[in-house]
Amino acid sequence: MFALGSVVLVALAVMSGEATGSRHLAGTRLQQGGVIAGEVRVARTPPRRTAERYAGAVPSAERPVQEVPAVVYLEGAPAARAASRHRSRLVQKDTTFVPGALVVEVGTTVEFPNADPFFHNVFSYSKPKRFDLGRYPQGESKSVRFDAPGIVKIYCEVHRSMRALLVVVESPYHTVVDERGRFSIPDVPPGRYELVVVDGERGTRTVDVTVTAGRTTNLTVSFP
Repeated sequence: MFALGSVVLVALAVMSGEATGSRHLAGTRLQQGGVIAGEVRVARTPPRRTAERYAGAVPSAERPVQEVPAVVYLEGAPAARAASRHRSRLVQKDTTFVPGALVVEVGTTVEFPNADPFFHNVFSYSKPKRFDLGRYPQGESKSVRFDAPGIVKIYCEVHRSMRALLVVVESPYHTVVDERGRFSIPDVPPGRYELVVVDGERGTRTVDVTVTAGRTTNLTVSFP
């Protein structure tokens, strides 16, 4: 258990040959830029459960609330090229959103296909993008274009247990934290940035970070 309100930040720059998280990267790439790698630590809590809105919506009347990983991105980095033709997918499958977290660049169109043998209704009340796709059956898909940066929390009107985090950014330097809480952003131009960590339940943490060519900067960010 972590102390309430604590944010543990450990920044250690090491040469690429010494950094475990960067061994897979080609040396020529590291010479041109740096790598930001690290871990997001979250205090573990018992999984929450919720009753479904409609009887018979799923085999069980109560399901665990979908767990959503954190998203990491850089502020102050060179902006991405126009993403007017970029597309991504957030699939409704086995009464969950797959993936549970998605980070896209401004201008990306996200498709929401339904792979379940029953209806879903994807919606969000988040300020950067409010939408309600209505109910649609298995095999159909609807899409939304995300034109403004920000945090978009996505739900299903039929299944209260379903949730996803979609973060829209202007930077091309971003990633989703893996199952062990680890992340890595390669090929970052040397300079000073703000590393932003978004957790759908616990909010946002911002860390100042300096990137050096040919080195890996390691960070640990903790949420209570």
